[in-house]
Amino acid sequence: MSSINITLDDSSVLDGGSTMALETGKASVIPVRFKNLDQLYKSYMPFLRNGGLFVPTRRRYLMGQEIMIVVQLPGEDQSLSVAGIVSWVNTENATGHKKQGVGVEFSDGNGISLRAKIDALLNDRTDSEMPTYTL
Repeated sequence: MSSINITLDDSSVLDGGSTMALETGKASVIPVRFKNLDQLYKSYMPFLRNGGLFVPTRRRYLMGQEIMIVVQLPGEDQSLSVAGIVSWVNTENATGHKKQGVGVEFSDGNGISLRAKIDALLNDRTDSEMPTYTL
């Protein structure tokens, strides 16, 4: 699978390109590559029961829709495919100048592994005041 690039904000890009998603059967697949821990922190959604990630995208998704994200964490060479459910939607005109996109709650065993890796990477940022893409 070729890498699809997702823009996180105007000044930093996960992997240098435009926002896209691949349609494969019934679930969309969005590869996401985090360049640094700040991007990961802004996207991480630890308040979801199974953990999750906010994925900036212009594509429209519905609450409860199945989605697959292929995540490459900072400093990692390998990506991890994680099934999830759309559980948060920021529309184009979201309040508070939040990025347009969707929050994906992890829904499979790979999500448990990914959440543990993210928690370890962000361990010293748990009390950060830095704004995120969701709350």
